[in-house]
Amino acid sequence: MKGTRLSALLVLALAIGVAGGWWAAHRTPAGAGSDPSASASRTGDATGSAAEAGSSASAGPAGGLGSDAGVRGTLEFAASDLLRLEPGTIARTIPLTGTLKPVDQTLVRAKVSGELVEVLVREGTAVRAGQRIARIDPTEFEARVREREAQRRSADAQVEQARRTMDNNRALLDKGFISQNAFDNARSGFEVAVANRDAAVAQLAQARKALADTAVLAPMTGVVAERFAQVGEKVSPDSRIVSIVDLSRMEIEAPVPASEIGSVRLGQAVSLRVEGVEAPQTGEIVRINPATAAGTRSVPVYIGLDNRDPRIRAGLFAQGTLAVERREGVIVVPAAAVRDAAGRSFVYRVVDGRIEERTVTAGLRDPAARAANGSTGVAEIVAGLQAGDTIVGVNLGPLRAGSAVRVGAPATGTDSRTDAAAQTTGTPAVGHPQR
Repeated sequence: MKGTRLSALLVLALAIGVAGGWWAAHRTPAGAGSDPSASASRTGDATGSAAEAGSSASAGPAGGLGSDAGVRGTLEFAASDLLRLEPGTIARTIPLTGTLKPVDQTLVRAKVSGELVEVLVREGTAVRAGQRIARIDPTEFEARVREREAQRRSADAQVEQARRTMDNNRALLDKGFISQNAFDNARSGFEVAVANRDAAVAQLAQARKALADTAVLAPMTGVVAERFAQVGEKVSPDSRIVSIVDLSRMEIEAPVPASEIGSVRLGQAVSLRVEGVEAPQTGEIVRINPATAAGTRSVPVYIGLDNRDPRIRAGLFAQGTLAVERREGVIVVPAAAVRDAAGRSFVYRVVDGRIEERTVTAGLRDPAARAANGSTGVAEIVAGLQAGDTIVGVNLGPLRAGSAVRVGAPATGTDSRTDAAAQTTGTPAVGHPQR
């Protein structure tokens, strides 16, 4: 009986599940039952509106830009994209690169042997010329000085004794009590005593010098670059203790192509950018190597830099430019504004609110100079432009000649360059609604 009831319940549950699935599969979504003709009507209305908009855009004066503007569209620029030309200055430059090295640097070495009992400096310590930076145990040298002083006193006494003997023998010789030979022996003894005294004096000076050399002094003003010895080490003459560099006068060795070396002169100013230092530095050509470097055919030149910036250190990389020709009062444009196509150079100039391609003749170029709009690289325009002209000062890709120009502030988060590039294809940029 219980089995029959259970079977009946299972059949009922299965039937309810099948019915629910059929209802879910055939349910009509809200709005799906709308009249198809209404949908077609809306589609037709949209098509008609687009057609009306197209005819309005080409309607001439009614469109505000004329029939040509309707075809070419309007280019919107940020104010920084356009540049009004003024006379400027340009220079032909030679790029220079190299590593900063101190002009004056030295290795401080031990002059006598002994045990280091004191080292007073470490790397980065500033020192003055004559400052004691280390000390070698002076005990043995002090004893040697005392020994040499005693030997000198003995030599002085011998000289005094030899002098008295010689004087007495001279008196006896005058009275005929001794022979000339005896007097000559006395005089010779005096001269030997004097020579021994002089030798003792020299030995004493050497001993005092060795004692003084136990105090290791800085030979120049500068900064300790490296420390080689530690307290307690036994050093011998010429053992390295520290190295010192003078950062107040730096030098850069930079190669110059052989084709440009004829334009380089001693004393020419060099504008430098040092790695890790924002402020520009100015150096000058102090030496020119008389021969080319093997393998590169370049000529090394040496740039001197008076360093007053504590951030400039030995070993930093520096890039510089050497101006070898300078022109003033000429038309200078950003290098990115000059376009080359089909064997000619041109810029996009704005005339009466429209874009035109203006063929130009370029002169000097300086790839490292800063242009008026902040970009890097400038070019001289010898012909084709004049002061007062307005050009597109950045590279926005190909622009359509004849397109109208509108200047406006870019929307937040949208680059005006993206806007102008998009409108060259007739497509408004996102974030700049058409007015």
